[in-house]
Amino acid sequence: MSTQIEPPLVLAAVDEDGSAGVVLMYAWQEARRRKLPLRVAHVRTRREAMTDSDRLLTASLYDNLPPDEAASVERQILHDDDPARALAALSHDAALVVAAAGTLGETVKKLAALAACPVAVIPVTPRVAARW
Repeated sequence: MSTQIEPPLVLAAVDEDGSAGVVLMYAWQEARRRKLPLRVAHVRTRREAMTDSDRLLTASLYDNLPPDEAASVERQILHDDDPARALAALSHDAALVVAAAGTLGETVKKLAALAACPVAVIPVTPRVAARW
């Protein structure tokens, strides 16, 4: 009996910290360059509703990628009080994990230590309010 191994993918870790756009763009470009599928994941905690997580992923994808590309991206929502542990588990199927260094600072540090693949940490600068 042969076991079929799924091809690796690029995993984009998205959070509600405003960094989804830069994370998705980098991950999408890497997935295209490597000719790999893209999966976007969000780890929700007890305080987040599943519908909020689904809205976050949908808005992030359709706000930042072409509609046909956004529709083809695999989405995954996990429930875990330790986002780094959950993302590290997903990294076993990935060739690359992309995450932001914004509010996920401690999570990203822990993820980098636990991941089964390279982790691209995207720096995110705070948004500057427009001056009129």
